[in-house]
Amino acid sequence: MAGISLRSMKDAASVAADAGLSVELIAVLDNPDAGIRAVFSDIEEQGGRLEEVSFGDQGQVRNHAVSISTGNYVAFLDGDDLWSENWLKDAHAMCETKPGQIIAHPEMNWFFQDNNNLFFHIDQEDENFDPAFLRVMNYWDALCMAPRAAHERYPYADRDIKGGFAYEDWQWNCETLEAGLVHKVVPETIHFKRRRGGSQTMQASGRKALTRTTRLFCYDWYPQPD
Repeated sequence: MAGISLRSMKDAASVAADAGLSVELIAVLDNPDAGIRAVFSDIEEQGGRLEEVSFGDQGQVRNHAVSISTGNYVAFLDGDDLWSENWLKDAHAMCETKPGQIIAHPEMNWFFQDNNNLFFHIDQEDENFDPAFLRVMNYWDALCMAPRAAHERYPYADRDIKGGFAYEDWQWNCETLEAGLVHKVVPETIHFKRRRGGSQTMQASGRKALTRTTRLFCYDWYPQPD
């Protein structure tokens, strides 16, 4: 899967480059084995950047990737997921409609392997959007495109599944929404996401982990009727 994900990243970067965008490819390997190292062995020869870390935590890996990036926007891709080829190009176009204010999400996630279904993201400016929903469920996952400055200001929290805390992407969505950033859906884009037993997400669900509280969970954050 890592090799297929790398190919997906390169294909989307190629489409974006053909549209005149500059794309910086960064691969951060968290506790990799020899096979994973071999998959990414030539990325630096192709102009990319390769780093190894030992966090054992997706959020901290993403924070590190942000810290070494130089672009105006950051888009994440996990090592067993795929982008539609138009993702980087079209997500960038969406973000540029209001520079520095937009967080872009694909129109849908297509889950495969141990979980086979479609999940449609909602646009924050859609009439059916309700911020209170985020108090009980996450609207969007971490594979978004967002201003690098947003990640620098709101880094992902540490994951502590044993202590009962996880879903750092859910917490990040709440924090950025509270800060005034707008979560938008990019039409006709898809992320293909692998779901497997034993993943950190499934472990968090099995342990009934929670996200840490943000202002969104406070009653007085919501406009009150006259």
